[in-house]
Amino acid sequence: MRASEEKENNDNSLETKPLQDFVVTVNNLPKKQFPEVTTTGGKFGLVKFLLFISSSNKHVALFENFFRWEGEFVSRHAIKVLFGCILFTFIGLGGLPMLHTENNAIKLWIPQDSDFAVNYAWLWSTYPPEFRRHTVILHGDDVLTPEALQKMYKIYKSIKAIETPEYKKTWSDSCFRRPVLKLSSNMFEPQERRKRDLFDDMNFEDEMESFGDEFEKEFEKPADYSIKHYPSPYCEMVESLPTACFEETILELWAIAGEFNEESDSQIANITKSEIVEKVNNWGYSELFLTEKDFKPLLGGVTYGADNKTIIKARAVKMEWMGRMNTTAALLEGGSDTAGTGELLDSETAEFEKEMIRVLLEAKEIEPTNIQVEVNVMSSFGQIASATIMTDVTNLIIGFAIVFTYVNLMLGKFNMVEQRGFVSLMGLVSVGGSIFFAYGFCSYFGLAFGPLHNIIPFLLLGIGIDDMFVAVQCFQNLPPEIQDQSLHERMGEAMLRAGSAITITSLTDFLAFIIGGTTVLPALRSFCIYCAVGILVVYILQATWFFAWFSLDQRRVEAKRDGAFPCYVHKNYTPNQLSQRNILQSCFKGLGNVIVKPLVKASLIVTTIGLLGVSIWGNIELRQEFNPIWFLPPESYLAQWHQYNSKFYPSSGEKVTVFMGDLKLPEELDKLDLMHKELDQSTDIISAVNSWYTGFLTYMENFPDDGPVLDMTEGVFNSRLTQYLFSPTGSQYRFLFQYEEPIQCGKSAPKIQLSLMDFQHRLMDGPKEQIPAMNRAKEIFNSKNFSGIVFPMATGYAAWETDEIISIELFRNIILAMLCIFLTTWILLFNFVACLQVVMCVVLTLVNVAGFMHFWELTIDTVSSVYLIISIGLCVDYSAHIAHAFMMCPGRREDRVKDALVKIGPAVLNGGFSTFLAFVLLGGSKSHVFQSFFKIFLLVVIFGLYNGLIILPIVLSFIGPRSYKESLKSSDKCKATELANGDELQPIIKPCKTIEDNLQPIIKPGSNIKSFSELKDTEASIESAEEHLSDKLNVDKEVKNGDS
Repeated sequence: MRASEEKENNDNSLETKPLQDFVVTVNNLPKKQFPEVTTTGGKFGLVKFLLFISSSNKHVALFENFFRWEGEFVSRHAIKVLFGCILFTFIGLGGLPMLHTENNAIKLWIPQDSDFAVNYAWLWSTYPPEFRRHTVILHGDDVLTPEALQKMYKIYKSIKAIETPEYKKTWSDSCFRRPVLKLSSNMFEPQERRKRDLFDDMNFEDEMESFGDEFEKEFEKPADYSIKHYPSPYCEMVESLPTACFEETILELWAIAGEFNEESDSQIANITKSEIVEKVNNWGYSELFLTEKDFKPLLGGVTYGADNKTIIKARAVKMEWMGRMNTTAALLEGGSDTAGTGELLDSETAEFEKEMIRVLLEAKEIEPTNIQVEVNVMSSFGQIASATIMTDVTNLIIGFAIVFTYVNLMLGKFNMVEQRGFVSLMGLVSVGGSIFFAYGFCSYFGLAFGPLHNIIPFLLLGIGIDDMFVAVQCFQNLPPEIQDQSLHERMGEAMLRAGSAITITSLTDFLAFIIGGTTVLPALRSFCIYCAVGILVVYILQATWFFAWFSLDQRRVEAKRDGAFPCYVHKNYTPNQLSQRNILQSCFKGLGNVIVKPLVKASLIVTTIGLLGVSIWGNIELRQEFNPIWFLPPESYLAQWHQYNSKFYPSSGEKVTVFMGDLKLPEELDKLDLMHKELDQSTDIISAVNSWYTGFLTYMENFPDDGPVLDMTEGVFNSRLTQYLFSPTGSQYRFLFQYEEPIQCGKSAPKIQLSLMDFQHRLMDGPKEQIPAMNRAKEIFNSKNFSGIVFPMATGYAAWETDEIISIELFRNIILAMLCIFLTTWILLFNFVACLQVVMCVVLTLVNVAGFMHFWELTIDTVSSVYLIISIGLCVDYSAHIAHAFMMCPGRREDRVKDALVKIGPAVLNGGFSTFLAFVLLGGSKSHVFQSFFKIFLLVVIFGLYNGLIILPIVLSFIGPRSYKESLKSSDKCKATELANGDELQPIIKPCKTIEDNLQPIIKPGSNIKSFSELKDTEASIESAEEHLSDKLNVDKEVKNGDS
């Protein structure tokens, strides 16, 4: 206590002691110009550290001094720097030969730890699926006409005629085959007559009306000979049955005894409209496979008659072929890479499907052409995606040309010397170098190149050139006193001013992409990492490669060498007056004068609040939906197929296949039975269930002596299961089983390794219904605790699982990106308040963009999500530049706003407009990826510029933080002032003179300042003293006297 009291007394005596009693001595002059800042006790935690960093004047000085040194170094050693940049770029280019494309939707858009991906991997590693479904849709005004049916028959025959050039593979070699049940009544019961025999002997049109009820009675369900005649002689008959390629088409109605022959040709060639309608409505029997079949689901756009039951017209009809591939060969080959599809497909099947696509596309020209053909072969998606993965090269070249023209106009001036065409070109070369560096460098680490990566060149082009405008603008804004310095020093001063700004924006862009790279979606993770590398490299090259060329070009300008022909020197050259005018700066000067007016401020604030309200409404209405088909070019034949499939078959929900592996049957039949009951009861989400088990239960009703199905012994179950699978009704399921050894008619079924069933969801309205339905279906299977593995799988489930996590991923990544950008901006702007205001603008822009996405018919999907995340970094660019310029300008807030707009506004506007020019050509693209990119980034540019150049200056004019210079004056206060032996005096004060003598020239005559306390209270005198001493001693620093 005594020590503190003595210290306080000493401090008070110092303040009241006359100035003439203090004499400056030469001994022990301080080594540092500014007094040390002491802190109170306590832990130096993270918050204190961040506060210290963000307000540390030393930090500001170090940061600026580094960029001053970097600018001078690049200018002095321009040639060496350029060679270093070339070497650096070639290191990255070395990975280009390792670049590999990926368009397998499961590997691109499905989280690898999701149920779908895990089950898909298990399936391929254990029981690789070999089925290949190919579909054609014929559509027109009416497809139930002789002309349409004849066109279908020509297509059918053209598939039969395919033979591949290399492997000589035909459809018979490639198809999945099923038995044709050519079992006539005379084989078992000579007195029985099949309904088809009777039908063939009748003149249907003449006799149908008079036949009446007797017709219905005679045409009963055909007898199942497996019930009474199994195993002998039934099995002998079945084993000798022929097989046919599994196809689904209404042409089956005109087959003859299990095949198409000359009689079929004649019937189809001479068929009438009424015959087609009669058979489609009344003859539910496949003459190709000789089994009952309902053909109505193959029809779309159906028109019914007066009874609302009879089909009289259909606008579409499907034809389906079931192929089969060699899974063993596919696994050994590792997938067909010939088309770059990345699919697991053996080379023979890949060649056949390629030929099949060619034949079906040629079928579009078969008469009549008013009956159109849409094609979907199993490998179509991979081939189309592979063909389009490196497209839009033409748009990229034109985009570079447009941006080059604009950059040349904006960086240069309209005279012979100060045009900067070459340096503009070199700036774009740095962008190109960063693109190829990112491609090569990421390929070193095996990151795949997907369809989304096509926008990387446009993205880097739009972002990369912003730094060029800022650097040149800062050079042009150098004050007159610096213009007399050497070129190298001026380049250092320009980089001092530009370095902080381009570092803030580039680092925030980089962090936004890095955060996006943490997503669980493989395609987005790869895309974001590619972009992050590209952003980092373009930042490095702009600060080195471009700045070196800019320095060399400035030497040319100052030597008055011609801009187009540098060897020619203009003697006695004087630039024209028009070229010396900066029109943009004049515009921003006028803008600054306008927006600081109270009435203008009020109107703009009201407008912004209105836009915010509309945006919030749009955010509420914004839907979440993802469909991998959107990545196909809209004009592609596969995209057209999906369009017409949705149009003509809208009532069909998602078809789901259930895989049941290694079940213990019949022990687990009770679980299987309960599972089917729950599926049947879930009518709100499931419209139909197609399972071998349901048919097996019905079949077992023919054997009451066996007792309840759930109580069957293993021997009885295996015997009856074989009998059922070889019966006419069960044969369709036989190939949905996989056994330890082949199943044989008349013998007990071997152990079942895998069995399949399917069900169909009802048509649902987006993810809000689809995701709960999917999860309910999964729960039905998971809750039964089967000993083996049971899971549902559907093409739609892949998209639904992505939808389930997409919103979580979006919000998570936005929050992380905002947090990282907040901390980065805080540290690099060195001011907490300025950082908050920049983040406010970013959030406002983000809300605006997301809201107006709804009005532009965009949804939340994988593409728009990543665009929203990376747009955060782009939004920071516009606001951070203005905030940084505002912090650099001294004076009143409104004056600082005007100065900031004049100094950096043109560069920000040029950067935003050049970003727009970089992707303007994508506005005409029909690709979902490019359309989304154009729409979202156009919104980002519009709202980013509005909020950065209009709203932020208004906010700064109200509550803008102090400038760096003003903060420097007030922040370095000592906790205690000790003047003993002159330790705390500054070396710029003359020695051997009293402080009064040093201050005398600037103390006004007649003033009665005799002590530190009086001088302390006179703020104007201190400021004038500091300015006087600084000018007098020709130094660029200010005197600090603690609390004095």
